[in-house]
Amino acid sequence: ELTRMGIAHVNELCVPGLGYYVNIAILPEAGTSGADADGAALAGRAETTKYAGIVIEVDGPSRYDDKRRLRPALGMIRRHLTLAGWAVLGVPYWEWNELKAQARKAYLAKFLARAVYRSHWGEAEPNDSSGADMLPGGA
Repeated sequence: ELTRMGIAHVNELCVPGLGYYVNIAILPEAGTSGADADGAALAGRAETTKYAGIVIEVDGPSRYDDKRRLRPALGMIRRHLTLAGWAVLGVPYWEWNELKAQARKAYLAKFLARAVYRSHWGEAEPNDSSGADMLPGGA
């Protein structure tokens, strides 16, 4: 969906300085970097940690317990990413699977708008690490 929206991104990025792999990262350099057509990780771009970026985590069933609560280790990773200046969206598989193509685009657009607002105005990040309340209206 991000490609269709014209948003350059990198898949499976190892976040410099933290060592965590994230599913999707939107970086200021992503459009002009050496990322290949598959969105392979940026090589030698440690300077990206100084920019506030956006991370999208695709949360499949293994990331949740039997009550659909995010596993604690993933919550900790997201807190670390947030403290390092990243805006993190966790997309639960059951929400994503229910959305049609246009609704997916709107879902991502709302999050991206909110993340840009927060990075500009410095609004505190929410306590819920699932990412669901980072969407306007708490969708």
